[in-house]
Amino acid sequence: MDKPAWPTGIRPCGNGIRIKIWKAGKLYYSETVPGDPYRPADLAAAVRRREWLESRKRLGLSITTDDTTAENELFSEMAQDYLNTLDAKTSTATDYLRILNRYWMPKFGNMLKTEVTTRMVKRELASMNVGRKTKKNILVPLRGAFDHGEVDPNPVAASLLKKAIRKTQKPPVERYTLEERRRLIEHLQDQPKVYFAVLFGCGLRPGEALGLTWNDYDGEFLHITKQITRRRLEPTTKNYQERKVYVPSWVRPLLNNLPTRFKRGHVFLNTIDTPCLDTDCFNGPWKDAHKALKFRYRIPYTCRHTRAAELLSTGVEPGDAAGQMGHTLDVFYRTYAEWIEEYSNKKKDISRFEGATDKIPTKENGAENN
Repeated sequence: MDKPAWPTGIRPCGNGIRIKIWKAGKLYYSETVPGDPYRPADLAAAVRRREWLESRKRLGLSITTDDTTAENELFSEMAQDYLNTLDAKTSTATDYLRILNRYWMPKFGNMLKTEVTTRMVKRELASMNVGRKTKKNILVPLRGAFDHGEVDPNPVAASLLKKAIRKTQKPPVERYTLEERRRLIEHLQDQPKVYFAVLFGCGLRPGEALGLTWNDYDGEFLHITKQITRRRLEPTTKNYQERKVYVPSWVRPLLNNLPTRFKRGHVFLNTIDTPCLDTDCFNGPWKDAHKALKFRYRIPYTCRHTRAAELLSTGVEPGDAAGQMGHTLDVFYRTYAEWIEEYSNKKKDISRFEGATDKIPTKENGAENN
């Protein structure tokens, strides 16, 4: 098989991409940047990085960080150093690399870091055809890079960019009815049946369910300490908080009868008895079940929304419900604070709005008598 035709000065190196520059036939500069050399976007970013370094060499400018003063540091240098020193999960670092390469490096890469202004950032943000939440996510690594580069004032300061993101009315939280949930679980078979029962009954994030081992289950609770994200096992949860999640009685028999229990490893295994590293094993049966039952399709994450709404509707205190879901109370209120009528098994008593005081003195009961 022919070897890949790598761009000039670009070669794979371990878990990154090696960039080399020559001068007068001798190696002049070499660095390894994070990225997958077989992923077009990462390879293109490395090529752009090398082209920028070559342009500085042609102009007689230094291309090593040690020789470049902080004031004259380019945005690309600052961003690269930020990524190199970032203390974060692998999945987070990968996201930040992708965002910076896709949205910000093409615009600001060859500019001095001090030349980038809030107006420029706002202008670029306004040109992006993405939603409000995505825009917020796009800004996170950019702000982090400027903080790392000690640019003051930071052009991505929250107070300056608040008006750049137009607020929109948040759509209602999607959820399933009890009847829809029952029919979906009855239709599913084998591991997909148990997987979605866990999502519905325990409200786990999909990656948390994939990361479950049988040691995490004590017969009544699931102990959530890890997750699988981007086909990697992360030893922490999304918010770095371990939690104990109650397993409803209707879910336990399904878990207890899962054959993988006797292998004492991961709860969910693929066809070769290794851990499922993504949700592809379950997404197909999930879509098929909706089609067979003629249900409007909703993504699997909706199971988590359904559990949160169920907890609220059955009278679970918001603080306890937030703890079960792995949320802060503030996030839980913002996302799920609605009373779901179809889940309530009790008639709501209007008198609960009366408050603590139900007797106010009046003329009739002698309020004016001393």
